[in-house]
Amino acid sequence: MPSSHFQFSVLGLQFAVLLAFAAPALSQSTFPSPTLISISPLGGKPGSSVELTLRGADLDGPQSILLNERVIPLKSLKPNIFSIALPADLKPALYDLRFVGHYGVSNPRVFEISALDSITSPGTNAKPDQALKVAVGSVIQGAFKSNSPQWFTFEAKKGQSIIASYDGHRFDTRTEISGAITNTSGKEIARMRHGVMPFVPPADGTYRLRLNDLMYRTGDDYAFRVTLDLMKLAPLSGSPYGPHPVPPISVKIGDVIRDQFPEQGQPRMFDLAFKAGDQFILEVHSQQLGHSTDPHLVIENLKPDGTLTPQAEVADAPAITPAPYLAFVNRDPSYAYVAKADGTFRISINDNSATMQPYELRILKETPKPASLIALNPILPGAKAKGAEIGSANIPRGGIAALEIIAPNRNALSEPIELKAVKLPAGVTCLGGFIGKGQSLGYIAFQASADAPAGASILSEIPQSHYASFAVADAARDNTLSRTTGSPALGVSTQLAPAFVQTEKTDILEVAADAKLDIALKVTRHADFTDALKLKALGLIDVAKAPEADIPAKAAAGKFTLDVKALKLAPGDYGFILQGPAKMKFRRGLEELSAAESAAKKAAEAQAAAKQQLATANADATPKKAELVKAATAALKSSDAAKATADKLVKDLAAKSAAKEATFIVYSNPIRIRVKEVAKK
Repeated sequence: MPSSHFQFSVLGLQFAVLLAFAAPALSQSTFPSPTLISISPLGGKPGSSVELTLRGADLDGPQSILLNERVIPLKSLKPNIFSIALPADLKPALYDLRFVGHYGVSNPRVFEISALDSITSPGTNAKPDQALKVAVGSVIQGAFKSNSPQWFTFEAKKGQSIIASYDGHRFDTRTEISGAITNTSGKEIARMRHGVMPFVPPADGTYRLRLNDLMYRTGDDYAFRVTLDLMKLAPLSGSPYGPHPVPPISVKIGDVIRDQFPEQGQPRMFDLAFKAGDQFILEVHSQQLGHSTDPHLVIENLKPDGTLTPQAEVADAPAITPAPYLAFVNRDPSYAYVAKADGTFRISINDNSATMQPYELRILKETPKPASLIALNPILPGAKAKGAEIGSANIPRGGIAALEIIAPNRNALSEPIELKAVKLPAGVTCLGGFIGKGQSLGYIAFQASADAPAGASILSEIPQSHYASFAVADAARDNTLSRTTGSPALGVSTQLAPAFVQTEKTDILEVAADAKLDIALKVTRHADFTDALKLKALGLIDVAKAPEADIPAKAAAGKFTLDVKALKLAPGDYGFILQGPAKMKFRRGLEELSAAESAAKKAAEAQAAAKQQLATANADATPKKAELVKAATAALKSSDAAKATADKLVKDLAAKSAAKEATFIVYSNPIRIRVKEVAKK
């Protein structure tokens, strides 16, 4: 199904180094994993055939693309250029497009399915007299490969309500578009603001549309997809309360209020009566719904005489501790309460950004089930430093991999969460995971068999995922664009894992709050990996201060000591995982090399047969000798050329597949501990 979770955030606010975007960095992760930096085009029409260009790294052995959960075969046209047939039953929406190949599944890029016809701009329409003819009711797509504007013409009728619209962040591009509509004399009639340009033609005729990047930046990252269509008018809000300030509205536990923020940052007010023993959760959802808002929640006690006393004031959701590797901003406030006496709360909500965007006030009796979970792709340990990484969600054969899971909107009343997934790629087993009561971060792990085939699946049990759209070296200098979207994908790589780690016991391990816990580890090594391992415990405290397990070189066993008292872990259940780097040589393209060697062997056999055919022809004593020699000579010439081509391919692929050192991520299985109260003496 189409995703309804598309949301972007800008985590950096510095613009001094915009030119750095002209050469985007790939992920620091050196183990082979498909990475998509850009796709072209950015969309298509159901039932159409699309020539799709993919730009990125490790796009070896193309198998298919995933369009959300739909698997679409790839027909190779040229290196990294494919033909795909879009199913006719695809619903118009934004989709996650992922590449699947030898090394698993890539990060997603946004691909739009639209019922409108798509028109691709050649980029040569750089002057008004070179304008490309388009039509109202179509989508214009392309990329700014030069710093010249791109021009288009279209026919329009007087009085039509037309709108040209584009939101670059929705499409995983860095383009900030500027545009204008002029008449054929060059007079400007409309200008695009914030990606939207409404236009009412003053007369029947031909009009020109000019598009360019706001900063005239160029390259594959600066693609666009502009919809030029008739405006579909709709009311701004379905609120029963109207856009103007109103008296407080009475609400009750269990209600969900859908409204829009009042004008100029004014508050909307509600009165909530409750009884002793009631417990409830107040949640405001707006930024999480994809709106550029910053909700503010104020709770006061309303006395019978009408006076108000402060109860709580919440601006943003509490920061997640320990923090996820990719900054996750949640500006939507929440508040949990257990009533010790009868009372009434006066609830006030406003938007600090003074928008009139929609919001929801949810008055919940308990934490929603199933929990709202968001997956993040893992990155190499230490790669976080100052930048942002795209990450990888692929398991090497014979290894373990894990996804970091965020549970937003958690509070002291939130119950523990068992992390599970069942719709997995072939040869993969889910090892589970755990998020403790009131906690917001956990890990779900998966293990691939040694012969698991390359492939990928969407983990529909996890409803959302969060990605960095572009890798940047320094988030303090470069804008870090991130996106929250639908369910994550998990892939299998044909590359063999260096090692994986398991605890000797898989049940819950108990320890007192003032004690230490020794956990025995088993190490399974593959290929020629013999190095020592240093693994950090993720999920207990900040990763920079996390305890480590040191496993000696060549060792098949080790021990991890957890000092619970030093970590100041409160009594309760916790889940964590061990993770660390491992360097190992790998060879790229072995499947292609094997196939080329097989073809070269057949070419050599064909050449030998052609030589024998020529020798037989030369020895012939019949009148047909000349004819036989001519045919055999042509066959030998053809077989010589075929063998030379096959030998060159083997030589080229052998050079490409030369062993190179790469850094992989080694994981343990998920570990559960139960911290108990200190025994009284």
